[in-house]
Amino acid sequence: MNNSLDLIPPDDTGTDTLKRFRYQAQIALPFCLACARKERVQSIIMEHFEDIVVEYEDHWHFIQVKTRNADLAQWTLISALDGLKSLYRSFCKTSHLEAKYSLFIEGTISKADDLKILTCPKSNISDSLVKKVSQKLNIQDSECKAFLSVVTVHPNQTPRANITSSNVYLMGQISASTSIREIESIETKLTDAILRAMSCTRLDNLLYDYIIKVEDFEHEFRAKVDAKRLNADNITNIIGSLVNGDYPLLSRITDLNLPTPTKLEKKLIAGGATERIIKNAKELRANASIREAEILSSGFFMEEGKIVDVQLRLETLANSVVEKFEDSDKPAKTIWLELRKEITATVSSVDPNRLYKQDPYLLLGAVCGLSDECRIDWGVKIA
Repeated sequence: MNNSLDLIPPDDTGTDTLKRFRYQAQIALPFCLACARKERVQSIIMEHFEDIVVEYEDHWHFIQVKTRNADLAQWTLISALDGLKSLYRSFCKTSHLEAKYSLFIEGTISKADDLKILTCPKSNISDSLVKKVSQKLNIQDSECKAFLSVVTVHPNQTPRANITSSNVYLMGQISASTSIREIESIETKLTDAILRAMSCTRLDNLLYDYIIKVEDFEHEFRAKVDAKRLNADNITNIIGSLVNGDYPLLSRITDLNLPTPTKLEKKLIAGGATERIIKNAKELRANASIREAEILSSGFFMEEGKIVDVQLRLETLANSVVEKFEDSDKPAKTIWLELRKEITATVSSVDPNRLYKQDPYLLLGAVCGLSDECRIDWGVKIA
């Protein structure tokens, strides 16, 4: 059996490439958990360059994973073209099937870039975007529009530096009787199994023959597919009893009909917050962002420095509350209520210059913004 990962040269470039392949395997791990729990996912096929192919009960899902070091610029349409080209190859082979196509990217998208359009429902695909992509892919505009209508870009994937701890938490959030060391060991074993499947002989067009159920798909070819395919049985052999129970964060990650959860949402879900709290937190965060934009556009001197000062006060206050309640059951619920009380009681000292109008709810929204910046958590550290 050819192991193409072994062909990577033993230098720094090869080491970085291996880390990227492992990251790709770790991105696939939540889908493997959903498969083991038999939540609509039938299997996961790890193709070395096609990345991740998820077989659902009623459709196929092709996923390209692209990574970028944190010190590099934000993603743009141009920098994401390689991923789109790979997805287009899959689209050409499977467009007659029920299929979805996704580009998972590590990092953020430049706010003014056309790539942002592909993160939203596709009713707003402009002719100019179609023209740009069709020229880059060297295809007809009509074909390009059909392709873009079924592609979704999912930015802000858990970064490489945090994905191991994020997956460990995901696997152990309801396994109070399982030690953290055992969960870490299981996460490593499952990631290694995914990586082994990825490293087996490339399928190329055999993948599509398998998907469209070519009648003369010979036994030896099926064996090649099976080597790269993970299903409920072989996944369960690795993770055992960890597939039982409720995984609210797993549902949010693997159900791509839902918006990609922000860092704020992930932290609140991990801490056991209710949907009501999550909804309120997002709304308050938006209100605080509007207020901050108003302050910065006012033109007054030193306003940015004053905002930084309030944020530091809020960060200190929030972290003191987190330290007090992080060992409690579903800490986010308790921290949310206690933090609102503490901000209300200390509002004049937290916001002495009335930048947030000494409004406890605007200040609570600013705390939610700090959570999105990974400066505070809600009792559980996952990223």
